[in-house]
Amino acid sequence: MADLKKILIVDDDHEMANALRCVLMNQKKYTVEVCYDGPAAEQKVREFHPDLILLDLKMPGMDGYEVCVRLRQDPATKDLKIIVVSGALDMDSVERFMKAGANDYLTKPFRNEFLILKVERLLE
Repeated sequence: MADLKKILIVDDDHEMANALRCVLMNQKKYTVEVCYDGPAAEQKVREFHPDLILLDLKMPGMDGYEVCVRLRQDPATKDLKIIVVSGALDMDSVERFMKAGANDYLTKPFRNEFLILKVERLLE
């Protein structure tokens, strides 16, 4: 189990978070944890030490953009892989996230195969 990559899902939509978790767990290559807001994500990153985060854009309180910026500013998490997952990604949002340090993005709805391909590419 120690060689499994760790993925943290951060999404305030519980159904979406659980669906992502199921898709990733079915791969049998990952340990997956879920949290539902930005402040919880910061805490979970310190405890869980994920290799990759699937990060929702629109969340109450601290949005995904702010989470991304904070992770990149912290020397301990500056190299963490981040995939932004959102239904609200126009080109301005994508540019803003990429400048904030996201590695990739997925626009909802998406095919599970695309999710797996992007995760595998970043975790190689």
